Amino acid sequence: MKRHIWLTISLFLLLLISVVNGAAAEAMHPSDVQAIRIVIQSQLDAFEEDDAVKAFDLAAASTRVELGDAENFLRLIKEKYPPIYRHRLAIFSAPEMVDGYALQIVRLTDRDNLVWLAVYRMQRETDGNWKVEGCRLLETTSISV
Repeated sequence: MKRHIWLTISLFLLLLISVVNGAAAEAMHPSDVQAIRIVIQSQLDAFEEDDAVKAFDLAAASTRVELGDAENFLRLIKEKYPPIYRHRLAIFSAPEMVDGYALQIVRLTDRDNLVWLAVYRMQRETDGNWKVEGCRLLETTSISV
């Protein structure tokens, strides 16, 4: 419950800062949109297959350093992000640049038909490839049918 409140407050503050600073969401180049979607979908597929190494490889370098290894990463996802680890449906919005950050919102329906919003923060690595820098998971009151 505390985590849910923290995530909601974090997203609200990010949006508030963007509005106060006059930062509008910027559309992204179509090749970046496609690349970001492929990275996130590939990571979701890797979780579905319990492929810790592949999922970990799609995380940003800073995330990999922080978590140490693929098994720790997969364990974290299983424990803290069950709708990401196992979901029934994923619907992608268009990613946008907001206040200098590439954000991708994915609407996830879990196996109990509860709907979640996963807000991915993406990072372009020095090699030019997009990686997942982090994700905030927000529970909604929606139920999918």
